[in-house]
Amino acid sequence: MNNKELEPQDIIALLNVYLNEFIYRNKLLWSNSFKFFYAILMVILLPNISDFLNINLPALPILLFRIIGLLMTFAFMYVVLGYAKRFEICSNAYLGLIKKLNPKYQKQNMDDMKFGKFFIPRTSYIVIFLMFISLLFINAIFIYFDNLHCINHRLCDGDTR
Repeated sequence: MNNKELEPQDIIALLNVYLNEFIYRNKLLWSNSFKFFYAILMVILLPNISDFLNINLPALPILLFRIIGLLMTFAFMYVVLGYAKRFEICSNAYLGLIKKLNPKYQKQNMDDMKFGKFFIPRTSYIVIFLMFISLLFINAIFIYFDNLHCINHRLCDGDTR
């Protein structure tokens, strides 16, 4: 069946399916993004907050936690960009179906609004990028201060604090 042959009720039924997928993809994107973000943050901060949390860490160099956090940060960017791309594809399909409806049934387009372009799904890429940059920055700060502490106190070999 050609898309031009779809009746309005068929388009509305498809819109319902795509809306459910849109909601699912949106929840998946943000719940997994924030879970991954907080997990990376915990790995980076674990040597510094282990005493507060009463966690006995094995005698591992602190730099190892920072390196693992850095690797997880790059994995975060790859995985979450995949979620964001799936979300964008679903959103574009939904918007494409809306355009097939009679114009009197179409919703107002975000691109037509004054600040609407700031709220379209591509905005998720900006938020993801800011999360990625913040994790890199936090990791870099801790690596710098760990090395500074190491140099000042001559604890470079096997420093586990």
